[in-house]
Amino acid sequence: MSMRFGLGQIVLHFVVIGLLTACVSQPEGVYQGGILMRPGPIALTDNYSFQFLDKWRLRFSWISGPVDIRFCHFSRESGDRGEDRFVEVSDKLFVEWMARHPDPKQDKQKRFTPATSERIYGTNTRTGEFQGHYSSFCHHTFREIWSGMSVYLIKPDPAKSTNEWIAGAKPVMINGWRWLKKETPPADYSKNREQFAAPIEHWVLQIPDTPYWFAMRLIGSTGGDGTSWGINRNPAKYEEVKTIFHQMVESVRLTPLQ
Repeated sequence: MSMRFGLGQIVLHFVVIGLLTACVSQPEGVYQGGILMRPGPIALTDNYSFQFLDKWRLRFSWISGPVDIRFCHFSRESGDRGEDRFVEVSDKLFVEWMARHPDPKQDKQKRFTPATSERIYGTNTRTGEFQGHYSSFCHHTFREIWSGMSVYLIKPDPAKSTNEWIAGAKPVMINGWRWLKKETPPADYSKNREQFAAPIEHWVLQIPDTPYWFAMRLIGSTGGDGTSWGINRNPAKYEEVKTIFHQMVESVRLTPLQ
């Protein structure tokens, strides 16, 4: 009995040493899928696409560079998950997708699920009540300048204040499609305890022959005199972010399905 106990202690000892060694040898940083993310300049290298209501294919690019940028909640063109296909069933939006390289030996290669209500309708999944805003499919905040950008796919509803997204907006033609662009001068939210920033630019593409909008939003706060986080702390950084945001809008391609 004593020998078995001793062997158990020895095994446990080496397991603990192995775990500690792994923790020490693993570089610190941000990991995604077990891969250490390396920082780089802000760029548009993440490409996404989806089919919509058997009428359209929409493609766009999302930002990369800073290690804390997260993936969008669409299928990446370079990923293993196949292209999302949004369809309507009884006026409700569903998402269908398949593995990009199907393996007949594996199950669950194809899924058909309701589209996330917080994003499409702005409603709580459990209660069905409007949560006060629409959640985005993509979002990132650059904390130093307290500015960020988001991507939305929504079913607009005047009762949910979506008319404010386009109130006073001006039409802008990009890649052959009519966008609605609304601009609001940046304001100071550094002392506001209820919100840290507000929309500066709203870009809305009303998807033809559907009741849905694809939208991109630039938000920010001036940060007052620059002592607080905000645009005024680093105006050059904000201009860089604003430029890449406009390039992201220009990356959108809407093409009819054949």
